Amino acid sequence: MLKLYSTPPGDQVSIINNQNFKSMNNSNPSGVFHGVHDIRVDEKEAPVINENSIIVKVEMTGICGTDLHIYHEGLVPEGSVLGHEFCGEIIEKGSKVKDLNVGERVVINPMENGIGLGVSPGGFARYVKIDNAEKNTNTFSIPDSVNSEKGALIEPFSVGLAAINKTNLTKEDSVLVTGCGTIGLVTIAGLKSKGIKNIIASDISDKRLELAKQLGANYTFNPSSDDKLDDLIINNFGTVNSLNYAGELPNLNAAFECSGVGAVFSQSVNLLAPDGSLTILAIYSKELSLDPNLVVYKRLNILGSLFYTPNDFIEAIDLMASGEVDLSPIVSHHFPLDELPKAFETQADSRKSVKVIVDSI
Repeated sequence: MLKLYSTPPGDQVSIINNQNFKSMNNSNPSGVFHGVHDIRVDEKEAPVINENSIIVKVEMTGICGTDLHIYHEGLVPEGSVLGHEFCGEIIEKGSKVKDLNVGERVVINPMENGIGLGVSPGGFARYVKIDNAEKNTNTFSIPDSVNSEKGALIEPFSVGLAAINKTNLTKEDSVLVTGCGTIGLVTIAGLKSKGIKNIIASDISDKRLELAKQLGANYTFNPSSDDKLDDLIINNFGTVNSLNYAGELPNLNAAFECSGVGAVFSQSVNLLAPDGSLTILAIYSKELSLDPNLVVYKRLNILGSLFYTPNDFIEAIDLMASGEVDLSPIVSHHFPLDELPKAFETQADSRKSVKVIVDSI
């Protein structure tokens, strides 16, 4: 059951002219994209509220794979303040904002306003303005049991849950997750929370595979050192017959592709059993080829998953708040906001990092 977390009790004040907030602190250090491999912390003025917005004092923000794509390739205008995986406390609200109050801790759906994605300023900052703030649409309350670190993981966890929720699965299915970065790992945790019993994690990092097991994977595979993946599937889940193929196929019911590697995408298509599902959460730097006859003959369901619904967000908060899912093991580093360039360099080195969190508090 989804739970909706209520606002703090007591009288709350709506501040419209922003004078109290502005007089307290006009400084807003912000992580600004200046070009490829050039992230700087610049001093900016604190955001100015309007009647439909809230001001959030940022607690922590995660560095996402999308942030790395921007870091390496550009993709957003220079001068953009990045950061879209964040939580914080409402310190100011407009007169027309309902059901959200000063003092309430929240996480944000950044897709509503393009927050941290080159449209609106993001969470690598001390303060962020959320325009058209609406509870359980773009702003979600979090209870005290969800600390700042966990709060910064709600958005990526929602990505994983959204992919799972749109994929037709049963608890007995054999499921492969390829790529155990943040999205792959939170997807594994989500599958475990749904009661999926047969989860295979694949990655070239033994460190990340250990995290995958900790979060719910039953089997792990390292393509750089282990034998064939199809042998692992056949040995544990058997084979199935196909009318369109000579011989038998591995009994793999579903795959979640989180690596962004073209060869891994192709392998997943080839490994799937008839009527299997491939859900793609990764972004690829090059176009890929796909044999449509293979999709037809095996009756495959191929889905793309990028965003989430409000219910996915609420489910993520519920699972984290109850303690049923603990994603804290994936956090490998914390950096203060003024060390944001170093934080990006660390996140970009997958040999050293898994999830890097930037602290604004």
